[in-house]
Amino acid sequence: MRRLALLAAAAVTLVACSGDDDGGDRAGLPDMTLDALDGDGSPLELRAMTGPAVLNLWATWCAPCREELPAFQEVSASRDDVRFIGVNSKETGAARKFLDELGVTYEQYVDARGDLAEALGAAALPVTLVVDVDGTIATEHLGPMSVADLEDALEDVAG
Repeated sequence: MRRLALLAAAAVTLVACSGDDDGGDRAGLPDMTLDALDGDGSPLELRAMTGPAVLNLWATWCAPCREELPAFQEVSASRDDVRFIGVNSKETGAARKFLDELGVTYEQYVDARGDLAEALGAAALPVTLVVDVDGTIATEHLGPMSVADLEDALEDVAG
């Protein structure tokens, strides 16, 4: 019985990591506030946020996160109609230095205790949410995203 439970858990993980989750329940963002990663900016009140927006949870220790950040930077630089927001998980100094080295310029916040990832039920990083104009999560994606993946995800919520 225990082996069956482990196999079921592995199957769920593999499906989730495929990135095919389209956020079918269309829930809103959790009611929490995140501090600006640089420590100087205004905090981000998630529940009050509207879109279109891309919210990406990441960390420097996460290899797929490190690989996808240039794609997020590229798309954010070409899409004035979409707000791009990075949310670092549990880091500050290392994250700031890494973003500077990579040339990432879109908004960055920190999930200091991992509360956002927990509220979303994220078992791993990266996690990307595409938020529509009403603040509803239109797409939730677990795993890395390419430029093409981002553009496809934005097709339904942005012009």
